[in-house]
Amino acid sequence: MEKVAVYASFKKQSRKSIDFFLRKIADWCLVNNYDYTIYFDKVQERTNLKNRKELENLKEHIRQKRYSKVVVKNITQLSTNTDENIDFINFLLSNDCKIESMDNLDLTLYKKIIERFKNDKEERER
Repeated sequence: MEKVAVYASFKKQSRKSIDFFLRKIADWCLVNNYDYTIYFDKVQERTNLKNRKELENLKEHIRQKRYSKVVVKNITQLSTNTDENIDFINFLLSNDCKIESMDNLDLTLYKKIIERFKNDKEERER
């Protein structure tokens, strides 16, 4: 079994919605043979990653090499701010930790596309 961390942020979800999400996580991890730990923060907004206690705990555990992978429901579970998401993906990669999205979006490809777009935009502005 691969040891992974699951990260989620909840804004104003109902208890029923949270329970559904937790069952979905359990099923995903069972199918993929993951031994998982869930980290979740209740947030006011998803525009940044600041003031997220559990995310900071997760990052510390990643630095300690406790996990080989972080699983998210989708990229917006991190932040709706693309730069914040890219910074987090870079943090994971620099700590030899992968990221997996349950919506099957290739997040390393996402990172490459966003970085390419930014570089192209900067070149056009020069």
